[in-house]
Amino acid sequence: MLQASDYIDVDLQNLTGTTRFTWKASDGLTLSANIWEPDNPREPTVLCLPGLTRNTRDFFHLANFLKENGLRVIAMDYRGRGHSDHSEDYESYSLEQEADDLDRGIEALGLTKLALVGTSRGGLHSFSMAQRHPERLLSVIINDIGPIIEPPALDDIVTAVGTVMSQPSMKIAAERLASIHGTTFTAMSEADWITFANQLYTPFSEGVTLRYDKRLGDTIRGEHKAAPEEDLWPSFSAMKPIPHLLLHGENSRLLSTNTVEMMQQRHENMELLTVPNQGHAPLLWDNLSQDRILSFILQHA
Repeated sequence: MLQASDYIDVDLQNLTGTTRFTWKASDGLTLSANIWEPDNPREPTVLCLPGLTRNTRDFFHLANFLKENGLRVIAMDYRGRGHSDHSEDYESYSLEQEADDLDRGIEALGLTKLALVGTSRGGLHSFSMAQRHPERLLSVIINDIGPIIEPPALDDIVTAVGTVMSQPSMKIAAERLASIHGTTFTAMSEADWITFANQLYTPFSEGVTLRYDKRLGDTIRGEHKAAPEEDLWPSFSAMKPIPHLLLHGENSRLLSTNTVEMMQQRHENMELLTVPNQGHAPLLWDNLSQDRILSFILQHA
């Protein structure tokens, strides 16, 4: 439901139709997830993990589609993002701490088998989860991430995180997103950019602001980088026995076509969907992506 006067999508902002679940991290932070519960759920439960600065709203449209097709969906907010608590220690915004947070959340939810959708950083978490708990994973959808992350695109992310956090209105936020991402997301309408902005920004007294702790920027410019510096091919190899589908944005600057080809060579059974007219990372709104994700999950249920 869009309030045209201020371009606020109330349903998206409030994650209408979901219930909130919380659990405790090892350091006492309260962490948050949202659950889409169908009337007559079928297996498996689908766990969605967002990108570096992103939150559960990224999965609103995909989760509603999967729910309509009988699947229970859970999307988690990392510490310092979305509805999860911010940490006084910004160095805890690390992949290692987040992995422990995720494991505790999965245990608190009582999940033993699941399908996983991981966007960008969420995809990196899927690699490490395949190493720690391969028995949990029935299938994995990797959204536009691989063992080689192109340095120029990563540098742009590192430079931007935690800098310009607020905008005067959702419309101006949408215009800013279009100015940054319009060259890679080439088929977006004005309404699409408004929806995208509503996923990232939250209204506050002076306009809208990004929904993450700005000190995340200090984290990734410090000891804990945005992506691991070690060789990620061994981590990716843990995925080999698990059915996995790679979504690749046709115009992605973070995941190159060359890296995709190398991933296919090493994992001959990995399935691939190239998402047209999109960059990093595909938004998961389009029928092509949603239908393929649903069929892949059900195929390996």
